[in-house]
Amino acid sequence: MTKILLGARLPETVITELREYCKSHGILINHFVAEAIAKKLREEKEYEEDIATIEARKNEPTINEEEWKDYLKSRDINV
Repeated sequence: MTKILLGARLPETVITELREYCKSHGILINHFVAEAIAKKLREEKEYEEDIATIEARKNEPTINEEEWKDYLKSRDINV
């Protein structure tokens, strides 16, 4: 896999904490940062998918609680 250099300006306190954490856990800073970015990207994509699902379901028909209970009862499911 080709790797590209990425520069970022971070507060000194964050860099210090990152160095200490990685050193104490035997993790390379590059690996930690790459994994953190990948995780954040996955979370953002999942969030966008969730929003798209909500938007798509907005106009779908729904049933009220009483109808739901009747449905469960018709299937012999006690609530």
